[in-house]
Amino acid sequence: MGKSVARLFEQFQPSNYQLHLIPDREAKAFSGTVTIRGKKVGRPAQRLTFHQKGLKITSVQIIKHDKKGDQKIAISRINNQASFDEVRLHSEAQFYPGEYTVTMEFTGEITRPMNGIYPCFFTHKGKDKQLMATQFESHHAREAFPCIDEPEAKATFDLALTTPVGETVLSNAPVRTVLDEGQQAVNIFETTPKMSTYLLAFVFGELDFLEAKTKDGVVVRAYATPDNVKYTEFALDCAVKTLEFYNEYFDIPYPLAKCDFIALPDFASGAMENWGCITFREQALLVDPKNTSLHLKQYVANVIAHELTHQWFGNLVTMRWWTDLWLNESFASWMSWLAVDHMFPDWKVWTQFIVDEQGLALKLDALEHTHPIEVEVKHPDEIRTIFDAISYEKGASVLLMLHDYLGADNFRDGLRLYLKRHAYGSTDTVDLWAALEEASKQPVKEFMGAWTSQSGYPIVQARVAADNPSLKQERFYLNPATKKETTVWPIPLLPSHDMDPSTLAKAEQPLMAADLTDEFVLNHNRTSFFRIAYDSEHLGNLAKAVKSGKLNELDRLGLLSDSFEAAKAGYASTVDTLKLLEAYADEDSAVVWDIIAAGIGSIRLVMDDDEVRAGLKPFVRRLTAKQFKRLGWEEKGSDSHFDRLLRPSILGLSSYGEEPLVVDEAKRRFADMSKPEDIHPDLRGVVYGTVARTGGKAEFDKLLAMHNTATNSEERVTLSGALTGFEQPELIKRALQQITSDDVRLQDAPYWIAYSFTNRHAKQITWQWLKDNWQWLTKHIGTDLSFFRMPIYAGRGFSDTAFLPEFKDFFENHMSPAFERPVKQAIESIEWQAAWKQRDLEPIKKHLKS
Repeated sequence: MGKSVARLFEQFQPSNYQLHLIPDREAKAFSGTVTIRGKKVGRPAQRLTFHQKGLKITSVQIIKHDKKGDQKIAISRINNQASFDEVRLHSEAQFYPGEYTVTMEFTGEITRPMNGIYPCFFTHKGKDKQLMATQFESHHAREAFPCIDEPEAKATFDLALTTPVGETVLSNAPVRTVLDEGQQAVNIFETTPKMSTYLLAFVFGELDFLEAKTKDGVVVRAYATPDNVKYTEFALDCAVKTLEFYNEYFDIPYPLAKCDFIALPDFASGAMENWGCITFREQALLVDPKNTSLHLKQYVANVIAHELTHQWFGNLVTMRWWTDLWLNESFASWMSWLAVDHMFPDWKVWTQFIVDEQGLALKLDALEHTHPIEVEVKHPDEIRTIFDAISYEKGASVLLMLHDYLGADNFRDGLRLYLKRHAYGSTDTVDLWAALEEASKQPVKEFMGAWTSQSGYPIVQARVAADNPSLKQERFYLNPATKKETTVWPIPLLPSHDMDPSTLAKAEQPLMAADLTDEFVLNHNRTSFFRIAYDSEHLGNLAKAVKSGKLNELDRLGLLSDSFEAAKAGYASTVDTLKLLEAYADEDSAVVWDIIAAGIGSIRLVMDDDEVRAGLKPFVRRLTAKQFKRLGWEEKGSDSHFDRLLRPSILGLSSYGEEPLVVDEAKRRFADMSKPEDIHPDLRGVVYGTVARTGGKAEFDKLLAMHNTATNSEERVTLSGALTGFEQPELIKRALQQITSDDVRLQDAPYWIAYSFTNRHAKQITWQWLKDNWQWLTKHIGTDLSFFRMPIYAGRGFSDTAFLPEFKDFFENHMSPAFERPVKQAIESIEWQAAWKQRDLEPIKKHLKS
């Protein structure tokens, strides 16, 4: 990775910012004044350095405070170092350690990329409108005002914001007073708690809200544009319940008087935890009963719980540097599932955690070019590459393992101790381990060290049916060409039957269990972070156990998931996995079907072969037949929550399998519909995807018209998946042309690109489009996390190493620190996919013919 940057907190430590910003919506610019009170530390120097990016500093005044009184220090030169995002304030005099006040006046630009200060576009009563919003994580506060833009540099903020009269104006703290200046109003906010710069936020414009209060008196408001505020009811209810749950769980009251939730029409990520002023993509906050799928409703509850966790983990206690980002994100991810389970116990969300969180983590962490949970960050641009499934989902997964290891009460008590001990401060991972060890009296640091400091995870090769049963662990790699490291983890084996020892802490050991039955499994209930490859005889025994209903839901899920991934990596044969899959014909679990659908999808995508596709279709029809007959198209009063989640999966797979009762019905429903509400939101993806795969220009035109008039964020994304799914080259090109038009929001552009790369008919055209439009992408979403995933989106679609020279050549010419890891990961993905195809294509074709 790149060269290390200087940590400015080591030379100046702010305690308070007095910040006045004057945004000009029409001119797409702003001006401001910031007065920073803080300490110069370290050695004397002839300059003070602050972060800034894209700002013009027009004046500077520095005052030194000491026992002799205040002394003004003259500035000889203002030097902007663009390559370091710094402004250096030089003086002929020495800046000695002590208290200083630094005042800077500045101007800057409001730009389309969704970071710093940026506009959000919407229409109300036929008129085009704009909100103004901010996004400062990870290091974009410096684009709005000069500051020490590092997480450890915590300070209080006194914000004043000049805005048009009559608009709603929100920030972290409540408004203290408003000064009338004719057409403008100066909104002066109360002082914030001590917090990092990346948590400062504001939004202003035409917004309405719904309001509730927690039992502790915290005012909770959900804001949205006027036409959408009615869809915030579900979010508001979740927010109140979650705040009350966390107050009790953490034993620390939420420290602000209010908590605002704001749905923004344009937002790059899912949501942002700004303290007391939480911002969301509309799709992550709004629930419209007529247009929101059940899956998205669950997602909304989870995102709200995730962002509220941050009000403690991340805001109250903050990682010292981005190396420990996982202290923010992993805990927010894990805690969100705990909160949602508390609110909606009937959803049984921990079963979904294994697919949605653990599954994503296991996939990314199977690459050589992954990274540890604790990963050194040298340059701020590298931060973008660690907002990924390791910092979020893997961290959450190993926390689930630790929670089980310590027990619920010990785990909770350790978190309480950690938060109380470090409130309003900054921490490293060792601080968390110390608190958990103190509360539990267990060797947490020793147990967790290997899981957070090492890349990857183990696969345990379990020879259960052998004459001398044994267990052997090694690091799991998807790419068989990788030079394998010798790595050992302390693995909680979680056997389904008693065995001793129950932890595998060395490379290999005998398997000694009291009763090695045909139903014996490891990682029972899937809370440990490893995969298993059983010997073929025992795998056959487990297939029989699946068929006879002797394995529980999570064990069936784990067995199949591990079998698919072992086959991809060459530890086992894909044909053996397909034989195992035949035992799942009676499967009725939505989460197990998620694994089935993903596995079949991988075979289709990577093998990229007409014979395989033709052979899979009758196979899939047989597999889905029982559940299709049970569930059908129409929702029933007897449906469980999981039946409603399962129905779209079964219909989607049946459509791919060319089941006439599904394909014909999807086409009929599409022909009959005049608006999205004519089809249940859970089923729209199936209907749209079917007509895209089987249709032509007429269907494309209708889908495009629906997209361009849709006001619902989820609907637009669902339609983008269909519009990028046609096979005709002229329609593929039309879809790609939409990305740079005003009809596609910048936040949605990455969806179109990622979906198009997974369309076998479109991947080459999409690759050419990506190269031709690289400059546009750089300009419009070049600071967004999704931009740096473009190599990964492209790599997923190719399983031929002949593509690698062209791929490498392009990205070598567009390399930056933030692209280094994604490019390596994409190359590795192409390599393992090519190896899997070369190894198993012919056996798969032969098996499907038989």
